[in-house]
Amino acid sequence: MPDNDLSRSFTMSRFSQRTYQPSVDRELFQVLQSEAVHLERKEIELVSQIKALSEVLVSVRSTLSTIRVRASECAKRISPAARLPDETLLAIFEEAVSSQDVRSRTRAESTISRVSHRWRRIALHTPRLWTRVCVTPDTDERDMQLHLLRSATLPLDVEVWGWWDYRDSFTRPHHFEHTLAAILPSASRWRRIKIGASCDALLTNLSFILRTVGPLDTLQQVAFKAQQPGQICPTTLLMGKSAPNLRSIDVENIVLTARSPCLHNHDFDCFIDVTHLTLRLHEGDARALKTTTELQGFHALLLRMPNLVSLSLYGELVCVRSATSLEDQANITLPRLQTLILHPNTVRPRCLRNIIAMVMAPDLRHFELVYPDSFTQGQDISDLLLKKGCEQPTPKFPLVERLVLNNAVNITSAAAFIQAFPGVDQLTISGADVGIFNMPTGEVIGGSWRTITRLILRPSQRDRLTTVVDWLDAVTKNGELQAPLVRGPMTDCPIMLHLYEELKRYTEIELLDMASK
Repeated sequence: MPDNDLSRSFTMSRFSQRTYQPSVDRELFQVLQSEAVHLERKEIELVSQIKALSEVLVSVRSTLSTIRVRASECAKRISPAARLPDETLLAIFEEAVSSQDVRSRTRAESTISRVSHRWRRIALHTPRLWTRVCVTPDTDERDMQLHLLRSATLPLDVEVWGWWDYRDSFTRPHHFEHTLAAILPSASRWRRIKIGASCDALLTNLSFILRTVGPLDTLQQVAFKAQQPGQICPTTLLMGKSAPNLRSIDVENIVLTARSPCLHNHDFDCFIDVTHLTLRLHEGDARALKTTTELQGFHALLLRMPNLVSLSLYGELVCVRSATSLEDQANITLPRLQTLILHPNTVRPRCLRNIIAMVMAPDLRHFELVYPDSFTQGQDISDLLLKKGCEQPTPKFPLVERLVLNNAVNITSAAAFIQAFPGVDQLTISGADVGIFNMPTGEVIGGSWRTITRLILRPSQRDRLTTVVDWLDAVTKNGELQAPLVRGPMTDCPIMLHLYEELKRYTEIELLDMASK
């Protein structure tokens, strides 16, 4: 191409670009402007919709909240718990509070007060829910103060528990004394005090503090549980004259001699009104002689309790250190004693005969003699249950109405037990003792247990239940006896179930769980 033509073409191209560019931009601007106007309108529309939806959302949320409240109130009205009256709820709360573990960090009464407005109202307006105060290493001092405040002026049940040793003394000096100090100002309101699971050093410290805190005028019960075998309950915990209204003593491993300080210096004045005495031997202490009481000390203690109503002995806790004969021990008359419970926890007790011989209880109504579950029967005391020297032996405890026996009877002593308790109304029997019903009626002089209205059988074997069936068959013939209600253990054995069906021919039957007592 010639140079002139090339130059002319280039010039025309530049001119056309200059003339075309403004029109394109103008068209693009108009398009964009139109789109912007459209989007602005769309924005205004959406903002308007958002505003309207926001208002609707607020209304829906408000209505939903109202409906939820009404639905919740309706659900409460139709739920079984909501229909319970306050009195029933309160009974449940009291059971939860009384049965809770003392070592629990969260107290049941505090939890109850946070469930609902109704539960909180009931809890805060019931001071007796707050009368159990637990002094443990994990106890919050503020929680104890809250209990003291909410219990108003009611008597308190104080438990000192779980102070194993001084392990934390270096990190929390005087922790025990500081925690105890929070509860000591209320000592005049203490009704019961239970002490257990504490080391010897802290136990001695606590015993001294309680002796110096002042009169415990409201105190009615003292309980002590040993932490370990061999730990001995300090006699100072019996409170002496600092607790003039003491009524119940329940202690493990108390060691008494005729020279024990608590039996002298007028300290025994507090024992005059004691009505319930329970002495125990800590499990595992059966051969620890240092945790047993001399017979003379036990004798002296009972002499200072003329108003005793219940005496319970668990374990072989009284020791005869010398060859003391029965004649050397004077009788102890307990004119108001109505319950005598003996659980030697050994097959061959050493001093059971001495105790039975010395205790005179003309008004006794409940007698319980339970040896460990064993095929070997315990020491026979049947001859001591009958007074000799008359034409016919007479019962030592003639008014007993409730009798509990386990492995206490053998073939030769069965008649003596029947004669010794002629007025039994409720009989609980187990072990080999069920064979007592094998006794022919004619061989028993002075009674045949025809007054029994309730017979409770603890877990027994097939042959023993057969004996009961045969006995009921014999005594109900010709309408001689109104058959007692029989309560027995539940079992899946077909033969045992058949025997229970046989029992139904003569009496009513109530089947209990195997663990039932």
